[in-house]
Amino acid sequence: MSDENSPRPAIHERHRFPVVWLVPIIAIIAAGWLGYRTLSERGPEVAITLQSAEGVEVGKTKVKHRDIELGVVEALRPSADLASVTIQVRMNRYAEAHLTTGTRFWVVRPRLSAEGISGLGTLISGSFIEMEPGPGDATRSFVALEDPPVVSADVPGTNYVLHAGRLGSVSQGAPVSFHGIKVGQVLGYKLSDDDGSATVQVFVRAPHDKLVHEGTRFWNASGVSIEVGSEGLRVQAESVQAILAGGVAFDVPLGGEPGPLAKSSAVFMLYGDEDKARDALFTRKIPFLLHLTSSAQGLAAGAAVRMRGIRVGEVTDVHMEYDATTDQMTVPVTLEIEPQRVKILHSDPSEAGFEERSYTTFKRFVARGLRARLASSNLLTGQKIISLDFLPDVPKAEMIEGGVYPEIPTVEADDLDSILQSTKGLLTGLQGTVASLNQIITSPEVKQSLRSLDRSLGNLDRLTHDARTQVGPLLTGLRALSRSADKTLKQATTTLAVTGDAFAGEGGAGGDLAGTLTELKQAARSLHLLTDYLESHPESLIQGKSAGASR
Repeated sequence: MSDENSPRPAIHERHRFPVVWLVPIIAIIAAGWLGYRTLSERGPEVAITLQSAEGVEVGKTKVKHRDIELGVVEALRPSADLASVTIQVRMNRYAEAHLTTGTRFWVVRPRLSAEGISGLGTLISGSFIEMEPGPGDATRSFVALEDPPVVSADVPGTNYVLHAGRLGSVSQGAPVSFHGIKVGQVLGYKLSDDDGSATVQVFVRAPHDKLVHEGTRFWNASGVSIEVGSEGLRVQAESVQAILAGGVAFDVPLGGEPGPLAKSSAVFMLYGDEDKARDALFTRKIPFLLHLTSSAQGLAAGAAVRMRGIRVGEVTDVHMEYDATTDQMTVPVTLEIEPQRVKILHSDPSEAGFEERSYTTFKRFVARGLRARLASSNLLTGQKIISLDFLPDVPKAEMIEGGVYPEIPTVEADDLDSILQSTKGLLTGLQGTVASLNQIITSPEVKQSLRSLDRSLGNLDRLTHDARTQVGPLLTGLRALSRSADKTLKQATTTLAVTGDAFAGEGGAGGDLAGTLTELKQAARSLHLLTDYLESHPESLIQGKSAGASR
């Protein structure tokens, strides 16, 4: 029997952890992990200045690069003068290393440009901000581009600078072509406020940038070139894009030296067209003067000077002068000859200076018959040129020296215009002759003479009609008389044959009778001829027998 007061063994109760607490603990751990991850991936905050906040929404507009999200717009505030908008963008840690001074931002939205239509996808997804990393120092403040860059920074190639006195129709994004193939683009341009010239930035993609040498020439290839020549109508254009947005082309002109490869940012001239770029090879020019005594219509500065059909220079000035002492008016024409276009063989370049050698050569040309004259360049437009030709039959002359420039003698033009002027003079004289004839014809004396002649012709017509009426019976009578005479002659001949012998023995009476019959026969024949003639020419009764009629 046990003792009731004996101690009992201690019983320990175990407390179990409530399972329900696992859920919030796990949630807290997950939230902490997500928060840590978010904070660890969170990048710096940057400020981007825009001209307009069109399409930008706080909390929705993303910052992307190659369609990868790198940040989101967190705030938006206008500037104090409301001229711009600054947005605060929270970037992630992947973009932190690329937030440098060379990095560019711009808003991607639907755009229509020379390259076509871009950003159509934003019509559904909404606008976003594109980021293009670039080199430079770290920064947190940026100014966004108004338009997307023409060429991405990661595209290999070389930039060049072109200077032009006139930009023409070249625009940003216009193609840069070589032999008609697009190899680059126009990055942009700006105007100089000092001299009004334009500076154009162009980019040529690699490996095509190896085609650009120091001797390369750039020219404006915009629009369509239309030329009417001996081969007909020729239309030339670089491309459809060049027609719409303009364009630039480059090449080493024929006869030029390429030289070494051009370096990055090398400076070139932008010429107006390919011909001007080719003419730039001839850098040495010497001036001449000539005087035109005839009309210079169609001749202007910039017109070509051709020697035996080959371009050797251009006209630089055309104006009019009047000499009060001689009372003469002339048209002085100043032109520049490019002697490099004329190759002089077997000459020593060290004999004298370039300009002196050139003047001496042209002085010899003038002594051999070189003369200047105005010639037509285009019959449709009426443009004129100066033509230099050797004429064998011109009077001897020498180049006139002592003035501002040496003067080349001139001769009258013999082209179509001169022919037209001569024809015009001939037509003017003919018009005067016709006017004089018209005055004579319309004079009262001629009119009176014509009326008298008309009355005389009427009287002659009536007289001829009356003569024909009277000649008919006369011819009938003559014809009857002729037949009667023939019959009588026949009877007399027969009687003469019977009695011829009887009369022969009586003192020659037969001979007289024979002679009489012969005369009668001739008279009858004459009467017969008269009748035939009157039948053929009844007008002879009025006009008499013509001188050419047979007698």
